[in-house]
Amino acid sequence: MTDKEWRIIRELCIIYLIYALVVLGTKMDILGSIPQWLTAFIAIGALIVALRSIESQREIARKRAAIDFFTRTETDKHTLDQYKEFKKACDKLKEHLENKHPLEEFSKTDSYFQIRDYLNVHELMGVGINREVFDDFVCEDFWSGELYRACRDTEPLIEWIQRQPGEAETYIELLKVNKRWRERDSIDRSSHQ
Repeated sequence: MTDKEWRIIRELCIIYLIYALVVLGTKMDILGSIPQWLTAFIAIGALIVALRSIESQREIARKRAAIDFFTRTETDKHTLDQYKEFKKACDKLKEHLENKHPLEEFSKTDSYFQIRDYLNVHELMGVGINREVFDDFVCEDFWSGELYRACRDTEPLIEWIQRQPGEAETYIELLKVNKRWRERDSIDRSSHQ
């Protein structure tokens, strides 16, 4: 269940509890004394505060994990070199496609593996977001343009890879995230017009 669904369930439980207390409150001899009810309300309040605290700590941890991931991608020499190689490889892919060469030929080049290496970083981020390890909005704010360009520049190659035996699910997580972010972006742009 998503955070919103849990929040709705909690709020409905509170509403039903209050309703039950109001309806049944007219029969206090059945329900107990006022001090007992005060104790129950205090306990429920403490439970709500504890749940909100846990929820808040989880949100902070997800945001922190996303920041740590991006700090590493932006400062790690290997990842920066990977990005440079990816950009060069995308140019070679574009040239390969413009010359109408089959992608099977391209799959035997170093450029193919350089693209795959860098897309794997995006896939890792996609898995982290979709499994709620990383905060979706922090990642979107920092990485949406980069993910969009990577998907756009390698779309024919990703589609070709997914048609290969045993590769149907390859890069599915990064594509889900990219689609969601594109849809959000188009909604945001249309609401500002």
